[in-house]
Amino acid sequence: MRIDILTILPELLEGPFSASIMKRAQEKGHVEIHVHNIRDYASGKHKNVDDYQYGGGAGMVMMIEPISSVINELKAARNYDEIIYMTPDGEILEQAACNDFSLMKNIMILCGHYKGVDERIREHFITREISIGSYVLSGGELGAAVLVDSVVRLIPGVLNDETSALTDSFQDNLLSPPVYTRPEEYNGWKVPGVLLSGNFAKIEQWREEKAIERTKERRPDLLK
Repeated sequence: MRIDILTILPELLEGPFSASIMKRAQEKGHVEIHVHNIRDYASGKHKNVDDYQYGGGAGMVMMIEPISSVINELKAARNYDEIIYMTPDGEILEQAACNDFSLMKNIMILCGHYKGVDERIREHFITREISIGSYVLSGGELGAAVLVDSVVRLIPGVLNDETSALTDSFQDNLLSPPVYTRPEEYNGWKVPGVLLSGNFAKIEQWREEKAIERTKERRPDLLK
């Protein structure tokens, strides 16, 4: 998979992709992550990427020309399955969408800033708009990092145990059951006996029951 991220602040994306699972996924060749500085495509002495909005009002707007230039350059080199815009008014990111994205070959992600991008970018280039929650961030970079992490970990070979991602919360519209590790007892708190029984059928039944129970308590909307 190849992921191209368009931003005016590429330095915000250096950390999330240079450690742990994201770093190993790139080193093993499972994913290519390319970060493009939109400012490199801006014209003029000061490489401006924003301007005042028509009609007045507070806040600047990202200009159409530099964004259009970088998108067209990338599209000339390859076909993209999705061109995603990270925006607070997009669809809320769900596990099902992450599963779909993980099967794609090429994805482009545009990070918004200020009051957002010129609407013509959204009308003529963007194929999907994604939000990571009902709140506003300073820019789309952190949202893009969340999206990439949630997708890349699903690519076969990225996780040491590929079945791990299949038992995560939300994969079956359920939250994950409780998990425990050594020691068996700490401060008088004991690991449930069924997990020590070696009876894998009973263990799986217990986990399913706990997953349903936890989902009913914390996210009953998932069971509807």
